[in-house]
Amino acid sequence: MAYVTVPKDLTHVKSKVLFGLTKRQLVCFGGALLTGGPLYFLARNYLSNSASALLMIFAMLPGLLFALF
Repeated sequence: MAYVTVPKDLTHVKSKVLFGLTKRQLVCFGGALLTGGPLYFLARNYLSNSASALLMIFAMLPGLLFALF
């Protein structure tokens, strides 16, 4: 039989808010979306689609990485 210890202090347990994500993940994903979406559509008028997509990815990357790690 497997033995699993359950901590008595549950103050450090992250609670899930929406879709199994924590509050920090929702804020970071939302911020990345609000940054990258308009940036892509504004840059698409001046750059090619692939260049504006790369610009969007690099702009969203810090928020996504901060949310995941």
